[in-house]
Amino acid sequence: MEWRHYLEGTEMPVTVYTDHQNLQYFLTTKVWTHRQIRWAQKLCGFNFKIVYRPGTKGGKPDALSRRPEYRPEEAATHREQQILHPKHFGKFQIAIVWGSNAEQLQQGLPQGEKETGIRVQRLSDDARIPTKGSNLAAGHDLYSSADINILANNRSRVKIGLAIAVPEGTYCRIAPRSGLATKGISLDAGVIDADYRGEVKVLPVNHNSTDYEVRKGDRIAQLIVERLDDQDWMEVEELDVTERAEKGFGSSGLGVELKEVQPTICFLQADGNHQFYDPFDINQHPILRKGQVLLSNAIIAKASLRKLEQDFVSSVKEAVLEDENWMRRKEELETLTKEEKELPKQWSISEGLLYYKDRLFIPDNEDLQTLMAKSCHDSKIAGHFGQEKTQEIITRDFHWKKITDWVSDYVRSCTTCQQVKAVTNRD
Repeated sequence: MEWRHYLEGTEMPVTVYTDHQNLQYFLTTKVWTHRQIRWAQKLCGFNFKIVYRPGTKGGKPDALSRRPEYRPEEAATHREQQILHPKHFGKFQIAIVWGSNAEQLQQGLPQGEKETGIRVQRLSDDARIPTKGSNLAAGHDLYSSADINILANNRSRVKIGLAIAVPEGTYCRIAPRSGLATKGISLDAGVIDADYRGEVKVLPVNHNSTDYEVRKGDRIAQLIVERLDDQDWMEVEELDVTERAEKGFGSSGLGVELKEVQPTICFLQADGNHQFYDPFDINQHPILRKGQVLLSNAIIAKASLRKLEQDFVSSVKEAVLEDENWMRRKEELETLTKEEKELPKQWSISEGLLYYKDRLFIPDNEDLQTLMAKSCHDSKIAGHFGQEKTQEIITRDFHWKKITDWVSDYVRSCTTCQQVKAVTNRD
């Protein structure tokens, strides 16, 4: 409605790009609400189509909707403002602390600054700072700081010559490397808490029948940063019922058939031609590369909009002849229409009937008004709602003069409502 004077009457369809994919479920709704019907009637007058585009592809639209805080600071230009803020870097950064004084790790950060990185202190000249094998690797590789021989079917303690301080709310888990696992070398569990400041050591286990030699600088394990679960433990009388229940501790004796289900993607189309795709096709399939049309005026036109029965319309046209105010209002609107003048706000005329806020304006006829009130209040489907809810249901489609007072009187006079109404007055 904001761009109506630009969009209405265009020969070429107007394309609207959106990243709101949930709009497609509007097409699958079996029964539209009154509000959706009114909007569908408004949209029928425009030649448009709404195309879904993921947010990752919305470069230009995002630039147009840039938030005010992204503007240059004060009077600075884009070249002069600071771009490489610490918050723009990775969440867990590695900071190096040189020296052998453990108090440097205990001091922490100055007051007012929030710790966001992992601080590392060298305790040996042969120690190496943990590194990642790739940008998307989950853990940092740990390197041995000395040569050591792990006996067959035995375990040994390997030093890495580092002390580590992780941010509060996190901890480090020492995990084995896949390359060593294939050689029969596993790793006993190890956890580094946020308040531990001693030297980190690794405990590898040799499952082979021969000794295994670890040289200085070899990658012996990997360090993975994880968040803490600080939820409280709650004691209850009994737990909820699940499908598994008490069937087996671990995976033994489960007794439940587990099936691996491959997830699929389905785009809902207005014509019922629903197609399923494999998740691996998201970036390869030619159909998924194109914009998916979520809504258009052609789709809206196919929908079955709600219409008034002809007998009811005839009854309204007969009743308006007895309402002088209604007829006078109609003459005023028809005169303005002939003179090509703008109609009063919220008023319109169509097929000899008046509409106020897109709702049929009912004449001052008690029989008609009572008929609509009964269908919206007394019927089994309506359920005898209160005054406000009954008025809200009626005004979805109809309107008449002083409708609030009329509905209030009608609901108060309902016999059923008065019989079941709880008495709150004191005796």
